[in-house]
Parts: sequence; structure tokens; C-alpha cells
Amino acid sequence: MASPLPAELLRARLTSGNGRLLVIVATMLVWLMDLLLAKHLERNQGIAPDLHGIITSIERLGTLLFVVVTLGLVVSLYRGGRRQLFGWGLLYLSFSVIQLIANVMAMIMTAGHHQGLGLAGLWDVAAVYAQSVLVFMLIYIFLDVSTPGGIFVWPARKGEVPPTPHIIDYMFIPLNVNSTYGPTSEALISRPAKMVMALQVLLAILMLTVLIAGAVSSFN
Repeated sequence: MASPLPAELLRARLTSGNGRLLVIVATMLVWLMDLLLAKHLERNQGIAPDLHGIITSIERLGTLLFVVVTLGLVVSLYRGGRRQLFGWGLLYLSFSVIQLIANVMAMIMTAGHHQGLGLAGLWDVAAVYAQSVLVFMLIYIFLDVSTPGGIFVWPARKGEVPPTPHIIDYMFIPLNVNSTYGPTSEALISRPAKMVMALQVLLAILMLTVLIAGAVSSFN
């Protein structure tokens, strides 16, 4: 009988016991970062007065939807079947990516307001960067556990069975993609996952460009 694949072992771990708590904590962190960034956008003086109300309303609606989707994911994690969990997970991650892209665009539009604030004024750029790592970490976990055979080939020492990947392993992947614009030692073998990683690379280029430009202008 063949041994379970690493992705199958991880799926069993994340959908039972303390593994579910890790998923909940990660999803709540994404929501918290998005809420802080929304509040920052509301307070930003660079937004035209006639657009401020519209943008604020959109951000509040987005936050409300984010909370509803997160609660649906948490409930299905404890009570739902595999299909229901897959549906809520896909909805949550799709919404998270939309929110992340919106935050990156907002970061670009308000980049000029970091001038003279010092490095402390770049906290919103750092928050978007961290949100990107968390969101894509969850996406890679979701794709790996829901794709037959998984999307990664996990390296192992010669003669040993590939280990069950940990959430830290998945966090290591988007961190490296954000900084080196490519996958790490784990081989990516899924075409849809490659498209997702390409999107992450594009967002990472935008974030690092704004970060460097903001760091230079913050002291001028």
C-alpha cells in the first residue's frame, strides 16, 4: 500500500485538532491587517474630498464581506463537509486576493504622502507586504491540499520519505517569492499554481518599488 502523500497528510492535520486553530489565526491576521489598512486609507488626506465618502463606503462594505466570508470558512472548518470547506476556502481566498490587490493599488496612489515622515511612515507598505505573505501562504496551502498529488514536490534527504509540510514551510515560500521573484527549493508542478505565483511576483515588484521610493522620499 502506497504511503500518503505530504499534501494528504497536511490536509488531515489542518482539518482536525489544533491544526484548525492555525488556519483560524492565519485568516484572522489577514482580516486584521486589511482592517488596519482600510482605516489608514480613510484617514489619508491625499484622497480627493468628493471621493472620500465613496472610497470609505467601499472599504467598509469590503470589510463586512471579509468578516462574513471568514466566519463561513471557520464554521465549515468545524462543521462542514469537504465540498463545503472547499467552496468557502475558495471564496475566502478569492476575496483576499481582491482585497490585497486593492490595498496595493491604494498604497501606490498614496505613495507620495510618505515624504518627510521617516521610515515609521512606511508601516502601511510593510503591512501590505506582510498581508501578501499571509494571503499567498494560505493560497499555496489550499492549492496543495485540494489538488490530487499536491502542487509541490517537497525535498527529502536521500532514502527518506518526504516530510509532512508545516505551515512554516508554506510561509517560507511566499517570503522567498516576494524577495527573490521565484520559487524556493520546493518544485512547483501545477500550472494554475504557477499563474498564482506569477501574480505574486508582479505584486511583489510593485510593493518593493513603492517601498524603495518611499524610503528615499521619507527623509526629503
